[in-house]
Amino acid sequence: MHNSNNTEHGTNSNTHTDVNSNANNGSNDTGSISGDRLWDEILKAIVDTMPEQLFPLFREAFGKEYPPGTPITLLRTEHSTYADNPDKSPSSNLMDITLLVADTDYYHLECQMRNDSQMVLRMLSYDLHFSLQHTTPPDPAAGEIVLRFPRSVVIYPDRNTALPDSLRCRLVFSDHSEHIYQVPAVKIQTYTLEQIRRRHLYLFLPYTLLRLRPKLDHVTPLTKEELTAFVKEVIVILEEDTAAGYLTSQESFDYIQLLLHASKHIFHKHPDYHEEVLQVTKPLIKLPSVELSETKKALDRAYAEIADKDAELANSRAEITRLREMLLALQGSSAPQG
Repeated sequence: MHNSNNTEHGTNSNTHTDVNSNANNGSNDTGSISGDRLWDEILKAIVDTMPEQLFPLFREAFGKEYPPGTPITLLRTEHSTYADNPDKSPSSNLMDITLLVADTDYYHLECQMRNDSQMVLRMLSYDLHFSLQHTTPPDPAAGEIVLRFPRSVVIYPDRNTALPDSLRCRLVFSDHSEHIYQVPAVKIQTYTLEQIRRRHLYLFLPYTLLRLRPKLDHVTPLTKEELTAFVKEVIVILEEDTAAGYLTSQESFDYIQLLLHASKHIFHKHPDYHEEVLQVTKPLIKLPSVELSETKKALDRAYAEIADKDAELANSRAEITRLREMLLALQGSSAPQG
């Protein structure tokens, strides 16, 4: 996670993604994000603002369960490269995302678009530096220091049949002992929308539009009907699982916004497709929070109208009382004197 100050900080899962309406118009912030960096930024936006959405991923990759409300802390992700090569000018490397869960479990996430044979070596280097930073104090009784590597995972958003199920590196030590360093690879495009829904892997949803990208230049190109059906299916998942309590209204809204950012990026050469996504999402994005807000406004208007009518009625009653008193006074003054 690229924090601006590179300091350790806590995370509040009640905040929401600071994605503005630029995804809905031509002045999109993501337009300035070149290449594949957007996909990193989407993951970081999810982690930064709704980190509990990672819990289903941890269950999927590591079989690890966490209850809602488990504390999550995002960690500094920068380490110096000086120790790697003292002859080069001091610099630093940034890991994508590292975090501490339940005050005990360290995680390291990387988002990778392409199959890179050197990726496992970078992961090993990152994890080694991370474990050195977060090593436990030495145990005098045991006479040793323990380096505990984080649980690491590489997330591949795009489709690639050559991707491995895990990244592996055999470590051979001078005493001839060996260890296999292994990192699971999570391939988003191998999951159907139904699998994503059933396993609550909602953080995959903004990336699912990538599976439509190959059809843009296909002999049989993507049709707007196919695009509309796909986006509607994504929205139905969000709407129904929000109603079922698996997502908050804000989280569902944020996922739609991230989907729109993905759409604008994928369809930047096909703006009519992005416009279609906008048209599909507009009438369907009526989240409970929006309905509640609209209902409150309607009630406020009704109360205001009642208050106005009550004021008018009170004025009318006061006027009637004044007229009655005037009438009684006039009647009294005109009565014959005995």
